[in-house]
Amino acid sequence: MFIESEPVSQESDNAGSVVNYKYHTMHHHRQQLRFPARRQAFTLVELLVVCAIILVLALLTLAAVNIVAQSTKVAKTRATLLKLDTAMQQIFETYENKFARIKSQVEDQFPDASEEYQQRLTAHFIRDLMRMEMPQTWTEVRGPIGIEGVEHFGQTPLWEYYWREYEYARSQGGVPSRAALFFLIIQNLNPEALEAFHSSEVVRNDTGMLEFVDAWGNPIQFLRWAPALTDSDLQQNVVKLAGHTPVDHTSNRQWWRSGAPELFAAMSTATNNHPDPTDEREESIGWFLYPLIYSAGPDGEIGFDAGDDWETAAVGDEDILDPFFLPFGMPDGTGRHFDNIHNHQWYR
Repeated sequence: MFIESEPVSQESDNAGSVVNYKYHTMHHHRQQLRFPARRQAFTLVELLVVCAIILVLALLTLAAVNIVAQSTKVAKTRATLLKLDTAMQQIFETYENKFARIKSQVEDQFPDASEEYQQRLTAHFIRDLMRMEMPQTWTEVRGPIGIEGVEHFGQTPLWEYYWREYEYARSQGGVPSRAALFFLIIQNLNPEALEAFHSSEVVRNDTGMLEFVDAWGNPIQFLRWAPALTDSDLQQNVVKLAGHTPVDHTSNRQWWRSGAPELFAAMSTATNNHPDPTDEREESIGWFLYPLIYSAGPDGEIGFDAGDDWETAAVGDEDILDPFFLPFGMPDGTGRHFDNIHNHQWYR
């Protein structure tokens, strides 16, 4: 049987069209909300600004890392210098007994001399002994050590050992460094101290000799005394006491040689405040003699007169050597000594 379907009314068609229109409109809006229209690419100015910001941040980070690295190296170098300073203090303490022995010998050999002259000779002999056993340059090993000191006490076996080391290095075509001489001093006078050093603190140089080095790999230098060091916490600044600061290295030497009254007055003041135990004279000039152990620092440049052109500083008719006649440790006038690291600055 055939069943005839009822015709769809116009109202139903209109209602369906309205529903479909609303559905498609809402779906279209959702698509727009979910997938917004893509914007254009960054402009060249925006890219340059971003690159500049990244570059600035990178430079700041690099600078901070470099500061930390340099501070770490300074701290490591100070730790090495502290160990060397301790070793040298132990060596200097041994000269107290040597001083008493030399004083007794002077009194026996010069019984008729005045007390002041005996004290002067005692100071001279103990300092000559220190020169021979702790030479600060190879020039001191090669050159005259002291006229009366050699005459009465002879050249020590240790001085002869240094001379043989120098001759051997020269025979091999090498030039031994001052830093190598410093290592030999510690090795011979305080060998137990070497056990405290790490392998990174001691290296073998081009001539095959060992040296102490700082955190930058540069050799650590040594001056037996540095009485004119103006950058010291352990000695008074005699240049400042004298009220005069030489402009450069040359004028400093000329002023020191001149024997200016203000210079000797300043040295006398320094003596009263920090007397040297090796000189018992009441009217002696000078002040406490203390070794200087130093690193060139971050820039690798030394700003001290290191005494490489050592010469005999004979004073008076007796040709007695005076460590204050031409003292070493004076700034060379370049200002490079301000970043040098040394054992006179522990309390900075």
